[in-house]
Amino acid sequence: MGPKKQNKGGHNQPNPSGAKAPPGFQQQQPKQAPQQPRGPPPGLQQQPQVQPVEQPPQPAGAWGKKPPQNLQLQQTQPQQTQQQQPPQPQSKQPPQLAGAWGKQPPQQPLQQPPQQQQQTTTSTSTTTTTSSTSSSVPQDAPRISRKDLVKDEDIQDIAMIPEKPKSIQGQSISIITNFFPVQVRQNRSIFLYRIDFDPPQVARDKRYKLIREFQTSNSLISQYDGDSLLFSANKIGTNSQQVNGVQVLIKLTKEFIHNDKSNNSQLFNILTKSFMRSMGFSLMGRNYYTPVGKRDIPKHFLEVWKGFSTSVISTEAGTMLLCDSTTKVVRSQTVLERMKFLGNNVNRCASEIVNSIVLTRYNNKTYRISGISWKGPNSKVTDIMEGTTTFLQYYQKNYPKYKITDLNQPLLKSEVKMRGVKQTIYLIPELTFLTGLNDEMRKDFHIMKDLAEESNVEPFRRIETLSSFVNGFNTNPQIAQELDKWGISYQPALKVDGIVLQAPKNIAINNTASLKNVRWVFIVEQSEFERGECKKNLDYFIRESQLPNPVVHHPVLPRNFRDIRSNIYTDIMEEYAKKGATFFLIIIPQNNTEVYKGIKIKSLVQLKVLTQCIFSRTFDKGRPVAIKLKQQVVAKLGLAPWGLSQDIYKGVPKKTMVIGIDVGHNSDMRGHSVVGFVATIDDKFQKFFSRAYVQERPGKEIIGTLEDATKEAMRSYFNANNCLPELVIVYRDGVGDGMLDLVNKSEIAAMKKGFAETPSSWGVKPKLVYTIVKKNTNARFFTNDNQRANPPPGTLIDSKITHQNWYDFFLVSQVAFKGSVNPTHYHVLLDEHQMAADLFQFFTFQMCHLYFNFEKSVRVPASCQFAHKMAFLIGRTVGRNVDTALSDKLFFL
Repeated sequence: MGPKKQNKGGHNQPNPSGAKAPPGFQQQQPKQAPQQPRGPPPGLQQQPQVQPVEQPPQPAGAWGKKPPQNLQLQQTQPQQTQQQQPPQPQSKQPPQLAGAWGKQPPQQPLQQPPQQQQQTTTSTSTTTTTSSTSSSVPQDAPRISRKDLVKDEDIQDIAMIPEKPKSIQGQSISIITNFFPVQVRQNRSIFLYRIDFDPPQVARDKRYKLIREFQTSNSLISQYDGDSLLFSANKIGTNSQQVNGVQVLIKLTKEFIHNDKSNNSQLFNILTKSFMRSMGFSLMGRNYYTPVGKRDIPKHFLEVWKGFSTSVISTEAGTMLLCDSTTKVVRSQTVLERMKFLGNNVNRCASEIVNSIVLTRYNNKTYRISGISWKGPNSKVTDIMEGTTTFLQYYQKNYPKYKITDLNQPLLKSEVKMRGVKQTIYLIPELTFLTGLNDEMRKDFHIMKDLAEESNVEPFRRIETLSSFVNGFNTNPQIAQELDKWGISYQPALKVDGIVLQAPKNIAINNTASLKNVRWVFIVEQSEFERGECKKNLDYFIRESQLPNPVVHHPVLPRNFRDIRSNIYTDIMEEYAKKGATFFLIIIPQNNTEVYKGIKIKSLVQLKVLTQCIFSRTFDKGRPVAIKLKQQVVAKLGLAPWGLSQDIYKGVPKKTMVIGIDVGHNSDMRGHSVVGFVATIDDKFQKFFSRAYVQERPGKEIIGTLEDATKEAMRSYFNANNCLPELVIVYRDGVGDGMLDLVNKSEIAAMKKGFAETPSSWGVKPKLVYTIVKKNTNARFFTNDNQRANPPPGTLIDSKITHQNWYDFFLVSQVAFKGSVNPTHYHVLLDEHQMAADLFQFFTFQMCHLYFNFEKSVRVPASCQFAHKMAFLIGRTVGRNVDTALSDKLFFL
């Protein structure tokens, strides 16, 4: 675990054994739209470390005198709410219960939200509606061309591990990883060639076929990447050769020794993928799957396919095959059957099928559906596909085993790129199958339970499966012969030594004095409230939270569940907000996202109040839920339910700000990403400044608003402390593969510019530590003993499997209740403070214990998890930035 060396300076691949090209190509102008994301999310993996009380992430607030042990509430008459719904039978308004507020506060007129008058902002490629409070990317923000960037593994001018003695002690632990060494048995030269075709060959299958014939005719030991690169163990003596009427152009670009870690990873990745295809696996998204041994769940019309993710990477210990097992959910219903189930309704079909990932079983490829062609050209299987051939004739000729029986079914559209050319292909619903789960399935407890049994693989079984699979490369006769040609073999899983850091203890904080004057309202239907459980659970919550008695208001709900609208609740909230209420605890109906969304938008954008929404069945679970609810509410009100001992932050200046940043791409706003930015503003890391920013450019991962966010955070810190922080530590989540250089060149510069533009009278500018956080890694750790279990929280690995020229480490900070644990990978890009590495690693582990939605440690530092929750809420529910008056509250919990 010593210091490392100093720094010196996904498309779908077809099975070349016979997969056919997709039919119905229609060429379009290249580079008109961004690359469509490939494939659905990876196989189901639970993250049990975070167990929020309310199903969607929520906010809070409160008020009055200290409540007595026995809840005594006075009755008040609420004002009649205006409901936008079908006429209902007139009924007498039930009396309402009120808490002891004292005198009624003066009424203040509410300002109309700027979001009510929306501005339409146009750019060169997209048009989007944003609120006037939303922050956007400056028009003159500098942009860095991707052509100027380097691969992640080649990035330079980044932090090195400080050469300082270690002072943090931990218990030693031996770990088995899922990194399998690739052993090079002999040293030989490898020649890398660029391949071109004249005329150009757009179809990947045709390129594979041409190169196979070229390889055979020249007796080459070589591997083709399917695009333009050919690795060969032989030097090719010609610059061009004609194959089946096509001129194959060959140009030598590089020669290297094949145990050269900096160059051989790409070759070994191509080899591994070819082995997967020869074993019958098909590339779906980024991973390889096979229907062999699939698990059928017929009652849900689902199949669970097993597969593997593989990547060959360069590490301190050499070239490694990183391999993990995964699963993919495939529907056993065809898309046509699903469309018929939806009544062939255009809107319902579009809502469920467009943007989904489908599988075509005749070639085991996946496609993202961009639209449904109901009428016009290319809308029926009897329409002309190419020349005089119809879609029906094409499939009858090329896939005779797959029958098309419905001649009136519409066609599915999918946009793909081939060598930079965007094309539209047409698929047959009767021959395609949806993958993944829809929202209705995710809400079904029985479906999720059955799928969890397949995805939550126990650690000892996972490492056995992986070891057997990788060893199969060496024992498979065909693959072993190919490995022998290249002089390589795969070794057993790598074992590494690490330490287990000591976990800090949570120290409970008494917030009674701060909560006694909080004014709050409990909104619940009268019949629900009069049940004994509801009153008792409210009493539990009041005693646990030390909040005063609330006003209890009973809304009049329509008899028909489908007629319940959010304005029923928001009108009540507006009435009490005028009287000084700052927090609302609301029992909401299940399976009604419109109500939840309306409450959140109204409260966070217009009323500037906090809300906690919860289902009745959740609230009825008694004291355990009351305790968790108390933690959420206290945190939402800007207070800390617990803290850590101040003397444990060794090596960290007292005036330190910790910033968590995440970019969420789960937005429902036409693909626009949302930046969550959360910064601590006190020396105990318990008070926060938070802001969300909607990115103008869809799908953008790099943050264009970081300079403004930094200046706002510095202002908030100065207002709270009358000085600037001495050190700013950034944990940046949400960075995709290949983006490190762009982050290093643009985001760090933006933050430094934000520091520089703070007034000089505020004090000395802070130093910066900028760290990339990757929690969705394929790395797995297992204890090196007979149990092969998950390692305990605090397990730290900073050698062998880390990058040779990086300041990086792996940390297991969370408790894994089920399945196999994923470590989080941290990579320090900039370190101006030069804190000892073990102190920074220990501090990072401590920060994982301050996420107030869960009393144990989580996968990433608290600020980073807070940023993730905020980006999710804004992107999925609110759709715009919240009022800045709530920036000191954790409204998104």
